Amino acid sequence: MADASEAGPAPATHNTISGGQARDVIQGGVVQIYPAPAPVRSLNALPPRPAALLGRAGPLAALLALLAPGGRAGAPTAIAVTGEGGVGKSALMAAAAHEAHKWFPGGVLYEDARAHGGGRMSLEELLGTWLRAFGIPGDQLQPHRAGLLGQFRSRLREADEALLILLDDAAPDEHLVPLIPPDSRHRLLVTVRTAPEDARIAVLRLDTLSPKDSLALLEAAAGKPVPPSQLDEIAALCGHLPLALDVVAGRLRDGDDSAQRILSALRPPGERLAELDPVRQAFEASYQALGDPDARMLRRLGLHPGTEIDAESAAALGGVSPAEADRALRRLVRAQLLRPTGTEGRVRFHDLLRLYVGELASQEPESARGAARERLLAHYGERAATADDAWFDRERGALAAALAEAVDQGRYERVAPVVDRLAAYLLRRSRTVDALFVLRQGVLAARHRADHLREAELLRMMRRHYRALERWPEARSCAEAGHLARIRAGVRSPELDDDLGEQAAERGDHGAAAHHYGRAVRGWALRGDRHRLATSLMARGDAEERLGRAREAALSYRRAVATAHDGDLTVVAHAWLRLAGCAAHRHDPRQVLELLRRGLEVARRSGDVRVTVEALALLSEAETEAGRPGAAEQLLREAHSEAGAHNLPLLGERLREIKPPWLKLPAGPEDTVAPQAGTDRGPQEPPPAVPGPPVEQAARHVRPVLLRLLALPCCGVLWALGCLVAALVEDGPTVLWPAQLALAGSTAWAARRVWQRSRGSRLGDLAAVGLHRFHAVGAAGLLAAGVRAGAPGGSAVAAGLLVLHTAAQLWPAARARLRSRARPGHVPPERPNRITVHLP
Repeated sequence: MADASEAGPAPATHNTISGGQARDVIQGGVVQIYPAPAPVRSLNALPPRPAALLGRAGPLAALLALLAPGGRAGAPTAIAVTGEGGVGKSALMAAAAHEAHKWFPGGVLYEDARAHGGGRMSLEELLGTWLRAFGIPGDQLQPHRAGLLGQFRSRLREADEALLILLDDAAPDEHLVPLIPPDSRHRLLVTVRTAPEDARIAVLRLDTLSPKDSLALLEAAAGKPVPPSQLDEIAALCGHLPLALDVVAGRLRDGDDSAQRILSALRPPGERLAELDPVRQAFEASYQALGDPDARMLRRLGLHPGTEIDAESAAALGGVSPAEADRALRRLVRAQLLRPTGTEGRVRFHDLLRLYVGELASQEPESARGAARERLLAHYGERAATADDAWFDRERGALAAALAEAVDQGRYERVAPVVDRLAAYLLRRSRTVDALFVLRQGVLAARHRADHLREAELLRMMRRHYRALERWPEARSCAEAGHLARIRAGVRSPELDDDLGEQAAERGDHGAAAHHYGRAVRGWALRGDRHRLATSLMARGDAEERLGRAREAALSYRRAVATAHDGDLTVVAHAWLRLAGCAAHRHDPRQVLELLRRGLEVARRSGDVRVTVEALALLSEAETEAGRPGAAEQLLREAHSEAGAHNLPLLGERLREIKPPWLKLPAGPEDTVAPQAGTDRGPQEPPPAVPGPPVEQAARHVRPVLLRLLALPCCGVLWALGCLVAALVEDGPTVLWPAQLALAGSTAWAARRVWQRSRGSRLGDLAAVGLHRFHAVGAAGLLAAGVRAGAPGGSAVAAGLLVLHTAAQLWPAARARLRSRARPGHVPPERPNRITVHLP
């Protein structure tokens, strides 16, 4: 039998049949079966070990404790390392894998899912890769996700030994939960930016490096010695973010680059991310992974002026409800784009991330940015009206920055509602320099709104606090500019009397000070303003005490206590302390102690640190004189502690001057006794630079003031002289013009007298005010006389000049009233009755 190739039969392949025919032929043979190739297992895919892992000993130990076999019952089989982009999650995972792979003899699976990079892997692609690593051919893989998951879990169950599964840059909504191992032998370790919420996954959050570890990293990278101060600044500008530090370390390894050159490149905030481009790319990947609502909220948060953000401010910026803003903030915290700062829901940005989000905000349309800032300022104005000190503690930085932005952007109407409350809070906390910054913004806003009365009042407050800091030139500049602003406002008011009283007291003219403060007291009583009345009473009492009128001074102080509002605890505390001083003049030690204790109690309730320290010091002296040195020592130590904790060096020095010789105190304010337990003041801040007074344009008031006070009356004088000369030459009526000349001259005198800065008689004041306000009536009478005398034209011009002068005096007040009525939502206030004070 031949085969198809016509070749002869081959052994073991053909049979030869001979000897006749057979009906059925059955052929048997031997079939040799060769086994299929064994599947190839690839379960040793460890990522490269990082060269160095500075500052991660704690997180590495915690991660290894979670990976270790034989741990506590119910230990998690899935661990997620979370953190913002560039914080070093992948390096920590690689280091932990190299340390822990000996605990997993079954092998290691590793893959980079690239959730925040190009070519993101789907779950199907990831499972297919790992199943091939188990040795399953590609044609035997299931064609759908459920089948692939079943194959993967089956392999894990059938594995003889424990496996470690590593997944870098995972997507929490897709990669984590399906891959949780089905039994406790195996471990799944992933790095992910958005923290998972599944309770079966243990979360280890990775933070930035400490300053010490950042410095060590840069010192190791520097090829030559670099001053530690420069490296510290570089690390701070990098935000201690490992990715940013690696970029800078690469430049330091280059011998042609210097630390000073790197600092010059990193210091401008607008250029920092350009120098750290990998960091920008990491932030960009996190931003692109957000949904539209969260991305929009993140851009709006870039407009926030402070370092910490709460849900209410976020709601104002985003134009959403506080509940919706709170949910968005929580999602952004999970996405590692915000950092929580406590249990109150407040969040903050990493320093570099804030720069990136600021760039995103700048790309928004100008109309959207303006509307968001307007909503934020409106929110601050409404909230400040009813907020307590705890809210101001949290928001003071954001409020001050928002005020500066509002002035720069021309939103002057939004400044006033915040300035008064914020400045009052800062002064209670003895943050005088910060209060001066805030008051400066208020002055600038009032000046742009042409609200000269408020400008003058704020300048007066600034002058007072410059004096407290012993900055005398700045105080004098504010005094001059404030007085000119009051003249330009054109209203003779109790505010002006208070201002003149302060200036007289500064000159040492306490008689004039008492006179002006007395006038201010009568004005505030007529207006029904209890707060300002109490303040003026205190100031008048001080002036009378300097004049030696102890009885009148005590009466003023007691009236201040009886008049003050419930919120004026600082004024009340000062009044009790002043009353104690009056009692000391009468040599009544028992009443002195009683009044000082009452003043200290009110001072503590007020929260005003300065008056509290003053009360403690005075009571300590009184206790010493009463023969109780133990109580005096305790009080004086508390006073030193408060002065040191709130950075009040001037008060600290005064306390050292009054301490008794037997009391041992530290050498400097920085070494004072620590605050009592339970206080939470945090580390002391370096004192900020004192801002200059906003009076660079004080001369802009001079011309309008001169015009209003003297120009028109002088023109009237010149016109009357000219008409008199003409009448003498032409033999016309001459009696009319001396009268007109006298009226114009007296008008100029009255204008000067109304705004003079010295004490005058009551009769002279009444005459000056009458002429200053109502000389147009006299001008009308002279006009009638001129018509009868046959000189209607000349007398009409003279009378018109004086009428214009009256209008110039009354117009500022009328304009201010019209503006207040034109303001939306304005409700005219009811005029209060005169205050009647019942003395305690």
